[in-house]
Parts: sequence; structure tokens; C-alpha cells
Amino acid sequence: MNTSHTSKRPPSAQQVGRAGELFVAAELNRRGVAATLYLTNAPRVDVVATSPDGQRTVNIQVKTKGPRSRVWQWSTTRAKAECEAPDTDYMILVDLAEEHPAYYIHRLRDVAQDCHTRHEAWIARVGKRPHNPDSTHTAIEVDQVVSGKGAWDVLGVLPQK
Repeated sequence: MNTSHTSKRPPSAQQVGRAGELFVAAELNRRGVAATLYLTNAPRVDVVATSPDGQRTVNIQVKTKGPRSRVWQWSTTRAKAECEAPDTDYMILVDLAEEHPAYYIHRLRDVAQDCHTRHEAWIARVGKRPHNPDSTHTAIEVDQVVSGKGAWDVLGVLPQK
């Protein structure tokens, strides 16, 4: 029986998303942080991380883009709602385009406010979405988040050296 596959299917969006969550939890654990996946489908929390001394816990929303994507996908509705997220909520954007994942770490409300502001400015310029006025989709581009590349320290949960 031949078990080789002649065509390789790319991973589904769900598989790409789960991979990003696992990479974030693994990277935090590798750095000495107690991190675990949040297994329910909470809108704001994919990973929970606690400092080694137990003094600080943060909630992390993970957005992942695969090798065939230029941008991360998000909802304008979610972005608007997260503009007031607590100081302990973060977003980590994972880029799986390279051999090793790249991580962009920011406070959730900062990403949300930037997305909301950019979207509102775009709507002011174009009037309404030309193809689907009811869409709530927004894209997050690398240049919007590049300042947070590898910025694990902003989480405040890494072990003290």
C-alpha cells in the first residue's frame, strides 16, 4: 500500500491559528514563564501566562498568519471593543512565513486603538466599503506592529535575571 501523498494540502486557517497559540505557549515556557492554552473559545484569551514568582498574570490573544498571508486578520467590531482592554491583556501576532516563527508583542488595547483609528480614517476617505459594506474585516500589516518584534519583556512575566 502506497501511503505517500502526491499533493500537499496547506494547513487550514484553524490549524494555522492553533499552531500560533502553541508556539506562543511553548516560547513562553522556554523562557521560564508558566503559560498554558486557554481551552475555551474566549474572545480575548488564547494563552494565560504567569510570572515564575506568581505575582503577575497576563491574558494573551494570539493572531497568526501563515506562509501564504501578507497580513493578520481581525474584526473592526473586536478592535473597537478592545480599545478599553485592561493593562494585563496583550496581543501576540505570530508570523509563520519564515523557517522560525516571528513574534510581535503589544498591549491589546494599543493594537485595537491603532486598528480602530486606521479603519475610521479609511472609511472617512472611501465613504463605505466598496465591495461589502457590511464586512467587519480589517487587516493588520507588519509595519503596524514591527516595533513589538520579539518584545517579550513588555509582558512583565519573564523571570528576573
